[in-house]
Amino acid sequence: METGLKGKKVLITGSTLGIGHAIALAFLDEGAKVIINGRNKEQVDIVVKEMQQSHPGSEVSGIAADLSSLEGANGLYDEATKDGKLDVLVNNVGIYGVVPFVEISDEEWFNIYNVNVMSIVRLSRRALPDMLEANTGKIINIGSEAGIRVNSDMAHYSTSKAACLALTKSLAEMTKGTRVTVNSILPTATMTPGVKDYLETIAARDGITLEQAKINYFANGTDAGSLLQRFLTVEEVAMTVIFAAANNGINGNNILIDAGVIKHL
Repeated sequence: METGLKGKKVLITGSTLGIGHAIALAFLDEGAKVIINGRNKEQVDIVVKEMQQSHPGSEVSGIAADLSSLEGANGLYDEATKDGKLDVLVNNVGIYGVVPFVEISDEEWFNIYNVNVMSIVRLSRRALPDMLEANTGKIINIGSEAGIRVNSDMAHYSTSKAACLALTKSLAEMTKGTRVTVNSILPTATMTPGVKDYLETIAARDGITLEQAKINYFANGTDAGSLLQRFLTVEEVAMTVIFAAANNGINGNNILIDAGVIKHL
């Protein structure tokens, strides 16, 4: 199927590893011009070189920027658009942590909200007017099903992701009657490097293998209701992003890729 993404200029935040990295590769597979982002310039440069080698002839570049600050977000947007506007903005950068509610400090609350929500606010505040003026463009926010099915040990994360749902809807309302769309993707537990590190810690603590820790997660944990009974792959999430980027008929939606853990109709 022709996605229409060839030659499109795409910025993916937080894309040196994990879900963001897979999204960048998926856009390169479609022939898009990809800009990756991370906080560490050395890591960004390494990933750009790797992608150039895996996709010869592709247009891929990188910009190091810390999106926890207004200056970092504005600097990223200015650099990314110095030779023209974005066609697609994927707001992927995010942080999380498994912490009992009473142990989450004010600083942790502010930090996770600042990164997970305000990074979207800051970049969309720049990108949306430019897209509306051009009457074309897509903003895709990477949320989480935790914004709907909240987790008591990740109250700060779940709250930040619930805010992203409302933010996506609000931004989409501003696009009425235009060819600009704003959507979010809500994946469930996904096998990212961070999740693997967490499971390895659990496995070491309990004296079991990593594979058994994965099984136990779905047998005994909060995701026992998963119909897949496994973690999503980063590639599966990336495929959903491509679907949203290629489909002009989707706007103002929070698209679940939840392995069946959400039980509403």
